[in-house]
Amino acid sequence: MDLLAKTVVLAVVVIVILLGVYYALQSTILSHVSEKQAASLITADLQNAYPSAMINITNERPSNYTGSWYIAASVVVNATSPCPSYYSYTFDYPKFGFVYRVQNTYTQDCRIYGLQQNSSFLLSSFPAAVTRSYTLGISSVMSFVQQYGFHNVSVISRFYQSIDTHGVNYTKAWLVEYSAPRVNHTVSVLLSQLNGTLLAVYNSSA
Repeated sequence: MDLLAKTVVLAVVVIVILLGVYYALQSTILSHVSEKQAASLITADLQNAYPSAMINITNERPSNYTGSWYIAASVVVNATSPCPSYYSYTFDYPKFGFVYRVQNTYTQDCRIYGLQQNSSFLLSSFPAAVTRSYTLGISSVMSFVQQYGFHNVSVISRFYQSIDTHGVNYTKAWLVEYSAPRVNHTVSVLLSQLNGTLLAVYNSSA
């Protein structure tokens, strides 16, 4: 019985020592991760999770956790489709490794989160502008997508403080253009940044 007790005590001591070594090593590793390394590792992890997505680090600063970095990232999935998904994630790395918090979901499943009727909503990102142009049900847009196929259509969007088109000047507007491979024309949609109000629709030769 005495031998058993000594064995248990020895095992406990060994475990305590191993835990001490583990936490000491962990503390040393944490203190040697630079801000640039943290951002790079987060980017690589997101690229692995979303192979074809557009990924950007939008903020990086010291974390509230000693030895770690607060990293914010944006992820746009299916960026050139009529319905891109747009998320923002935050990390405290390496404190919590690659475990992320969903900071915001801006667009998903052809839906713009936060857009309500009669509200002062600003289309502040290209995924929101693209989604808005598609979900308005504009006949020329719907026909174009149906004719050439949802997955074949490529959509890009640009924001303009001022734009002249067809003899009219518009301010603070998104120009969303629909195109498809081997198609000699495009459909363009002009939206107001405020509430995504439809300003103009026109076809043009590619």
